[in-house]
Amino acid sequence: MTEERMNTLDKKIIQLNQKILHYRSEVVKQDRLLTDQRKRIHDQDTVIEELTLRLEELANDPAVSEVDSASKVEITPSLEEKDIQVDSFFTYAIMAPYETNEEEPFVIKGHMIIENRGASALNNPVICLSFNKPELANLSGRIERSKNNLQHYSVSREGVTDTWKFVEEQADRHAKQTGQFWLSPPIDTIPARSSITFSDFEVVIPAVKKNTSLSLQITGFVYGADLTEGKASLNTIALTVS
Repeated sequence: MTEERMNTLDKKIIQLNQKILHYRSEVVKQDRLLTDQRKRIHDQDTVIEELTLRLEELANDPAVSEVDSASKVEITPSLEEKDIQVDSFFTYAIMAPYETNEEEPFVIKGHMIIENRGASALNNPVICLSFNKPELANLSGRIERSKNNLQHYSVSREGVTDTWKFVEEQADRHAKQTGQFWLSPPIDTIPARSSITFSDFEVVIPAVKKNTSLSLQITGFVYGADLTEGKASLNTIALTVS
C-alpha cells in the first residue's frame, strides 16, 4: 500500500471516529437532559409533598403564626460539571440594514475561538453551533464542501490551510431539522495551552417583515475524545429585532 493511500485511509478513519464521537455526544446529551428532567420532577414532587404536609400541620394548629425555620425546604443546586480547562467564545459583528424592511438581510460575521488551557492535549476536537431557531440555521465560511454542494455558500481558496469540514454529509438539511452545525478542524489535536479558531464564518438572516419580531441565539459547544459531554461557549451570538 502506497504512502498516499495510507494517508487517505488514516484521514477516513479520523473522519469516521469524529462522526462516532458526534453521535455518542448526542446520545450522552439526550441522556443527561432526560436525567436532569427526571431529577427536577422528583425534586418538585418532594417540595410539593413537604409543603402539603406543612400546610396540613398549620391547618390543624391555627395558633402557629410562623413556620419553623427547621421545616423550610432547601433546594440545593446541582454541582457544576468538572472543568477540564477547555473554553470557547465568540467574537462577532452584526451588519444591519439602514432601515428594517423586507428586502435587506442581517449578516453576522464572526470567529469562534477554542482555547485549551489544560496540561493535556484535546484529541479529535469537534465543535457544534446550535441555533435556537432551526429554520434560520445557515452557515458559510472557510468550510470544505463536496462538489455536489458548491451551489451553497462556501469559501474555497487554493492554499487556504485552515478549512474546516462538516461532520454531517448533508449538513444544511440536518441543521434545518435540528438547528445544529457540527464541524471538525483541519487538525486532529489541540495541544496543551494552545488555541484554534473557526474564523470568518458568516450567518445570513433574512429580512424581518413589518410588525414582526425576531430573537436569534447561537450557542457554541466543544467536544473531544476526552470531552464527550461537551462544554458550552462562554458567550452566545444574539440578535433581537422588534
